Amino acid sequence: MDIEWKIIDENHHEVFVNQHVRGLLWITPAGFSFWHSFPNPGVDVSHAKDVEEARKAVESALRHVGI
Repeated sequence: MDIEWKIIDENHHEVFVNQHVRGLLWITPAGFSFWHSFPNPGVDVSHAKDVEEARKAVESALRHVGI
């Protein structure tokens, strides 16, 4: 599985799996959230302390379901 991140701007990072967009990581002063496209799993990133931790949570969930 080829996972790639593309930084849109300082508040938005897109995640691609095998060159298909799979979601958008939102970075706000209040924390992190992840919008995902079907059939991605729901990913709770509200606990993440930084962008790297949020990305790892998203990647782990994507690998777990084998998308």
